[in-house]
Amino acid sequence: MADADRLGKIATIGQDLITTQLTMAMQTPSQALEGTWVLGYCFGIFDALAQQADLDDGAEVFSLVTLGFLGLFADPADPEAAAFIRRSLDRQDNPRFQEGAAAGGTDVFVWVADRTKAPNALFEHLSR
Repeated sequence: MADADRLGKIATIGQDLITTQLTMAMQTPSQALEGTWVLGYCFGIFDALAQQADLDDGAEVFSLVTLGFLGLFADPADPEAAAFIRRSLDRQDNPRFQEGAAAGGTDVFVWVADRTKAPNALFEHLSR
């Protein structure tokens, strides 16, 4: 089982990958996460990081996703943050969510293989 400090560090990597793109697109997490594709993308980022970190316990992956989403908000106790976690779990079967999750996962795997290829699918999606 991964310790809380390790999970926090992994979540921070995902948050940085997401917030950089949100900043470039001039959107806040609250604005962007209303979209099902974006919600899936963020979930995909955290899920791919969990795979890269060899987290295989469902509770660890859920903890990482939870920490990741909460950390996107200035105030992690903001009820809106918890609402987005709930929505990400409720929309797992939604095709748009799945498309976003696949894009987030691909961005992480490409970035891990070649650090010069920064994740950008979220920025591109929001800039359309």
